[in-house]
Amino acid sequence: MTRLVLIHAGPTQWDDEDRLTGNHPLPLTESARDSIEKLATSLPHHVTAIYRYKKNEACDQAARIFGQRFDVRPRDNKSLDEMNLGLWQGLTRSELRFRFPTVIPQWQSDPLSVIPPDGESLEEAILRLRKGLSRILRRSRDVTFVLPLRPLAMRIMTGILRQKPPLEIAKDLQNLTAIETIEIADENRDQFV
Repeated sequence: MTRLVLIHAGPTQWDDEDRLTGNHPLPLTESARDSIEKLATSLPHHVTAIYRYKKNEACDQAARIFGQRFDVRPRDNKSLDEMNLGLWQGLTRSELRFRFPTVIPQWQSDPLSVIPPDGESLEEAILRLRKGLSRILRRSRDVTFVLPLRPLAMRIMTGILRQKPPLEIAKDLQNLTAIETIEIADENRDQFV
């Protein structure tokens, strides 16, 4: 049995300000670091591997916290980066609604039909994260590993692991949790590799 522990790497200052961060690299807030440290000490499983995208500062910080706790060196996987929201990154939700009055309601009701300017589509993000997961699972069997992810990447990865189609993943993007633990039986690993 392979166990994946998905950790929300956040919030960052932009999250606290209700800004869209996308894949913009921002550090964790002090309270986020404290929360992640508590998660790391309370995790009932022994972690044998940690994967994160190093250039995403929040994910890297969360990975290092878990790495210190379990004496594991985090491994870099670029495919685990947050969804690129392009020109929307840094805007507050109210600024976004004001500047893009017709696109935002469409994005909220059907994220698959909208691509942020200079960003990536939800389908592209799903494919990228699925590819990253496949690489990780080829290397790991019968272990517990941690994936510190930003909010959209975490929801997408949760949907992938629960074998949801893109439309269901899109509907679940706003349901944020601090931690998700998903187990994959050996006979089901081939579905992701």
